[in-house]
Amino acid sequence: MKVTWGKKAATGVLAGLLMTSGLSLATAAPAAAAGAKYTCKATPSLSLGRPVSTSSCKKSSKGKAVKKHRAVLVCDVVRGRGAEHTIPWTVFGDWKKPGEKSSVKCGFSSFLRSVKVETKK
Repeated sequence: MKVTWGKKAATGVLAGLLMTSGLSLATAAPAAAAGAKYTCKATPSLSLGRPVSTSSCKKSSKGKAVKKHRAVLVCDVVRGRGAEHTIPWTVFGDWKKPGEKSSVKCGFSSFLRSVKVETKK
């Protein structure tokens, strides 16, 4: 079987082209994912008299790297009959990806104390 130098050269060029395109794809994906930064915020509201907090994250050049976020709500729960007193109660939302919203509610007979967002890198 006789192989000419033209077929060998074409095969070598094709292999080199596929290898360099594969290497550029392998190095480009982590760099793009590592560069994503987000700013997160918590928004308080009321639903049927119950305090609600919703957290969301948007891409921003001044933010920080975020893989997951969740809403955190601190409520003052009213306890007791006659001599009522309040107890601070912290409620956590589900962990969500930056494009999704996380929300959490306090129980009835509760007052809003604070809202915040927790993030994971």
